[in-house]
Amino acid sequence: MPSITKRLALLPLLAAVLVTFVVTAVGSAGPTATCTIKGTAKADVLKGTAKSDVICGLGGNDRINGDAGDDAIFAGAGGIDRIAGGSGKDRAVADPLDVVATVEDVKLTGPALAAYNFSGAEFTVGSKQFTEQLILGQITKQALEFAGAKVNNQVGLGGTSVNRAALVSGKIDMYWEYTGTGWIVHLNHTQPIPGPTAQWDAVRKEDAGNGITWLAPGPFDNTYAFAVRSEAAGGFRVVKLSDFATLIRTRPNDATVCVNTEFSTRDDGLPGVEKHYGFKFPSNNVVKLETGLIYKAIDDGKICNFGITFATDGRIEGLGLKVIPDDKQFFPVYNPALNVRTEVFNKHPKLAGMFKAIATDLTNDRMSRMNADVDIRGKFPEEVARTFLAGRGFTKQRK
Repeated sequence: MPSITKRLALLPLLAAVLVTFVVTAVGSAGPTATCTIKGTAKADVLKGTAKSDVICGLGGNDRINGDAGDDAIFAGAGGIDRIAGGSGKDRAVADPLDVVATVEDVKLTGPALAAYNFSGAEFTVGSKQFTEQLILGQITKQALEFAGAKVNNQVGLGGTSVNRAALVSGKIDMYWEYTGTGWIVHLNHTQPIPGPTAQWDAVRKEDAGNGITWLAPGPFDNTYAFAVRSEAAGGFRVVKLSDFATLIRTRPNDATVCVNTEFSTRDDGLPGVEKHYGFKFPSNNVVKLETGLIYKAIDDGKICNFGITFATDGRIEGLGLKVIPDDKQFFPVYNPALNVRTEVFNKHPKLAGMFKAIATDLTNDRMSRMNADVDIRGKFPEEVARTFLAGRGFTKQRK
């Protein structure tokens, strides 16, 4: 792999080649289209008209703004340009270093992470031990290494409390945490904040006092979810969580549930569910298993008919399990966000932009597929993370 310095040096050449090709190939007037608005070698301010324009930067740090038409915007080679689309459906070709907003279709002249250079920096990356966390840890490790950093690998370090203690004590510099977990478990609140943005903002502000910086969250919600094997769901008549009260009262022997040890004690886990809904599983009916074993146990139906799962886990679909709706909305939002020691973040504030771009791409469907790649299709987390970063244009230019 070329060094960061060499990759950055190639960007102006790549930009020049790509802009020349795209302007002649996809301009609004066809194969012979040329720039209708063109910059100079200086830092220009270029603005479109009410028509569909082809706006071309040339050099320098340009500000380029579309207008009402469906504009094609091409940033010049070199410099750091600021590009904003107009009210039309716009396209842009830009360097990874450029700042692009409100443009519907953006093509970069190189890998997105080429915009970041952490050469000389050293980070220790941790994660929890279940599949999703192993993937997120590997994404973080590989992204930082691509950007030139040295990474000490503590992916798979342990459970929630182990990673949090390691982060606070400085044994690790970062790991992915969930907003609901931060609010309920780490900050000891009993009630979640309604809405994903409000929940993230609340935990971010309060945890700042602990020397922890919460970077931008991803959109997927890995909330807890009770599940049952599909073929047995109708027989138990538990179509929503509040129905457990009737099952426990009338058919207690069928009210068997598999949980992991952590969920059995957390305020946002089984004790909280039972208190919120007003039922309690018979103690002998609560089976504690490792997280990875719960899904198969639910599907088998031998030691438990129900079990706690993660909403983005690919095994839910792979095994044909049925999720039971949380009808009284007990569980908080669990959006993922990279937690970084504030001391480390202050030295490397560009971590925010880098991982905001990555987090934005972590949708429910995408995370579920990556989890299934490991748990159902037998791939390694390292491989899945590598494919994500390359396929989404972070470490390899998207075609």
